[in-house]
Amino acid sequence: MRDAGRILAILVAAVVIIFGWKYYEDTYQAKTAYAVVPAEVPVKKQATDDDGKAITGEHAYDYKFKFVLKNGEKRTLDYELSGEKVKPFTPNAVIKAEISKKRAIKGPNEISKDKVPNKVRKILNIEIGRAHV
Repeated sequence: MRDAGRILAILVAAVVIIFGWKYYEDTYQAKTAYAVVPAEVPVKKQATDDDGKAITGEHAYDYKFKFVLKNGEKRTLDYELSGEKVKPFTPNAVIKAEISKKRAIKGPNEISKDKVPNKVRKILNIEIGRAHV
């Protein structure tokens, strides 16, 4: 009987560890990704907290970014840009962020097109201007 209890406890612990690791990996393990800001600026809206209550003095812009990781993998993420004096991203600008499968961990921030890896540049159809001679 004691052995059955120990085995059951070990199995429960293993399941908790496996699902806990999967949640951590999907939510917090970030990889570098790039996207092009949509051409249309989203509508400026009142920023709200997690309970849906308005945050006084803050506004927000809702984006849906189609990110591409360095390995070519694609991920679409929703992102809310918010703050007191928040300005929308520049339309058609290139952004870089550290993203997990569920959220942006760091960034996104606008970068120059030449900072994007060639493989990602091709997938996102980013062309770098050439100097005319």
